[in-house]
Amino acid sequence: MEMEKLVDTNAKLEEFMNRVRQENEDYRARMSKHAALSKQLTSEQALLQKNLQKESKVNKRLSMENEELLWKLHHGDPLGSPRQLSPTSPCHSPPNSPHFPTAPPLSPR
Repeated sequence: MEMEKLVDTNAKLEEFMNRVRQENEDYRARMSKHAALSKQLTSEQALLQKNLQKESKVNKRLSMENEELLWKLHHGDPLGSPRQLSPTSPCHSPPNSPHFPTAPPLSPR
């Protein structure tokens, strides 16, 4: 009777151990997948950060260039090449005409 009880308990424990081992393997596989995904995301983040820095530099350069061109437009550019303006351009109109730009001049930074 006791022997049957021990055999039954042993069988239950073996089933339990097998189930725990399987869960353990599943968790290891999930951890491996998560590690690979984390590595991939870290690489992508580094690449995106690098691209963002490049874009920011280009944006800053273009912004400064735009500001410089606006300043030259409002203050004239004695050192620059002559402008080729169309006759209907607002900058070609006399200062008293309604087409003359009236935006306040921007100061250079």
